[in-house]
Amino acid sequence: MRAMLRALVQQSQLSKTAARRRRAVSIASGAPEILETRALLAAQIISSDAPFKTVAEGETIDIPVVYQTLDDNGAAAALRTDKLNFNLHYDTDVLSLVSVREVFAEDLQSDPTSALAESNGQVTGDDNDEATDTVLLANYVDSGTGTQGWPDNATGSGTTLYIARFTALAGFVETDINFSQNEPGAVVGGSGNFEFQSNPVTLQTPAGPTISVANAPTVTEGSNAVFTVSLNVAATETVTVSFSTEEGNGPSGALAGEDFTAITNQMLTFNPGETSKTVSVETINDFAVEGDEDFGIILHNPTGATIRGQRATATIQDDDAGLPALSISDAATVTEGETASFTVTLSTAATSVVTVDYVAQDGNGPTGANTGSDFADTSATLTFNPGETAKTITVATIDDSFSESDEVFSVVLTGTSNARISDGSGDATIRDNDSGLPFLQISDATSVNEGEVSEFTVTLSEAATSSITVSYSTSDGSGPTAATGGVDFVSQNNVVLTFAPGETSKTISVTTIDDTASETSEAFEVTLTEAIGASIDTAQAVGIIIDNDAGAQSGDVDGDTDFDANDSFLIHLVQLAGTNGQIDQAKGSSSQTAVEIRANISQLQTAGDVDGDSDFDANDSFLIHLVKLAGTNTQIDQAKGSSALTAVEIRANVDALNPPSGARSSAGGAPVVASVFADPGDSGSKELFDNTNASSNSLVVGDADQDAVTDSVWSEFRDWISIL
Repeated sequence: MRAMLRALVQQSQLSKTAARRRRAVSIASGAPEILETRALLAAQIISSDAPFKTVAEGETIDIPVVYQTLDDNGAAAALRTDKLNFNLHYDTDVLSLVSVREVFAEDLQSDPTSALAESNGQVTGDDNDEATDTVLLANYVDSGTGTQGWPDNATGSGTTLYIARFTALAGFVETDINFSQNEPGAVVGGSGNFEFQSNPVTLQTPAGPTISVANAPTVTEGSNAVFTVSLNVAATETVTVSFSTEEGNGPSGALAGEDFTAITNQMLTFNPGETSKTVSVETINDFAVEGDEDFGIILHNPTGATIRGQRATATIQDDDAGLPALSISDAATVTEGETASFTVTLSTAATSVVTVDYVAQDGNGPTGANTGSDFADTSATLTFNPGETAKTITVATIDDSFSESDEVFSVVLTGTSNARISDGSGDATIRDNDSGLPFLQISDATSVNEGEVSEFTVTLSEAATSSITVSYSTSDGSGPTAATGGVDFVSQNNVVLTFAPGETSKTISVTTIDDTASETSEAFEVTLTEAIGASIDTAQAVGIIIDNDAGAQSGDVDGDTDFDANDSFLIHLVQLAGTNGQIDQAKGSSSQTAVEIRANISQLQTAGDVDGDSDFDANDSFLIHLVKLAGTNTQIDQAKGSSALTAVEIRANVDALNPPSGARSSAGGAPVVASVFADPGDSGSKELFDNTNASSNSLVVGDADQDAVTDSVWSEFRDWISIL
């Protein structure tokens, strides 16, 4: 037993270290990450064109997002669904989103071109990676009827849904891009839902010789644009790489055949010892008065080296007129509800009318402001008459009632006539004005028998002077003791709760369903969203439904008609291979024999699987014991090992082991570990816990003739608990 305790102490320490690592879940190379575990007919898989890619800091890389369906044998098949709602997760500390292009538009409901914080209410999928903080959300919903399904032209080889382009930030070494599902899709023409699977993409700095291409110096149209292709070190063997030209994007994009001469799949060869080569691209001298235009070159198919910098750009300057240059300034910081003003200037007054188009764009990452919710949808054409050199663009910001951090959006200059764009993007910061709002909290409901009404209390920190609204929804619990909407309770979705001026408390009532199945207690959740006039401090609460069809309570192993700290201690003791003698010493006032108690614990099985790893083991018993001793959510997270469940979900699963009626046993409070092994100082006895007060979540072991409890086993047990 001492050896097992030492091993579990080490495991607890290692789990803390692992929690600090970048990846929360380790995925086998090339194996699909199953984010939902269901026994279903078929599978949807989201992946890219390769599981590993190389990119160095400062470089840009494309990540194609590919959708494919598999039949129930795991073979590629052209199956259709009624919806596909999923996320791409990335880490904004190491990657900057450049653009999202070539979006598959059929039945697109949510466009993945705008980044959302993982905490955004639209994002319910979790990639189990602590490093990622931002997602691109894509939602496709079949608009057809009958058995048509989405997509219309399904193929077994897969469909590229979009291409996300990222730049690796300074200090980049390695990161993962992950995928997760928000809502399951049903198999059209079949039965059941699709299982969602994904292959993460690992981005790493390249090893060995690397090859890159640098931007060409700006050239006047008609001259050659010269790109330099370099090896970081001289190779000892021949290195080759192919290159092709690319047209530019948007209004300033140069076109092959009009602005430059295209090159396709030409090869460069580096002989041993060589580190630099040049590529010349002819530009075309036309007679149009136009702004600067850009095009690019892309490297591909290297041998003997890894591509580090794949793309480079060249800018062609017009030689047909001395065009003035347009630039846009950043706007001064504004408070939400005010107007942001950007100044656009011409370097010199033009002799003819100059026009330039502009559009307000969402910001990137968690602090990005969004069109329609943070600022008004704004786009137009700005006109400079001859002699004018400055114009103002105004964008109205929106005063909401959400407490949030400062947010940023941009105004971008696009197409222009009779001028060129030298600085085409200006930023504006919107400062929040809701930090003084009262905050909302929801508390866990008192446990109820099935068929009764579960009531959650929502409170305001202070009475408001105007009406406050907040929406709430029910959701199924997690893990083996999850309650299911429509089966165990009546689901509610986006119901609005209103606080009139002066009110500070409201009740949410959820009706539970009385069935005839013998089952363990079950848990469900109520979540607050979209508060107006207040901020949300505590967004989620748990309700426990106690079965009224079963006989004995599943967690009551000592036979005293409730599930308390004595039960959790005995469970823990048995799982750590405690002897019958130690059980007899620790069983308190239980009339059951050690053999009977051991049998009761062995029968827990699925009901005792509180960490959701499909078995009942020492980790479950330790978590049960920790929760019953009022451990905090932070302590649960530190002790949960590889469990994918949150501390709230684990706490609900423990509570669902039929807690005493009247109140949750783990309602919080300070840990009692400090007083767990107090010596009462009477008759030389050693007191492990004090169960004379049921509210203390404590346990008494023995008296003066039971001092065996204090041997080195218990000393090591104390050391283990102290780790937390």
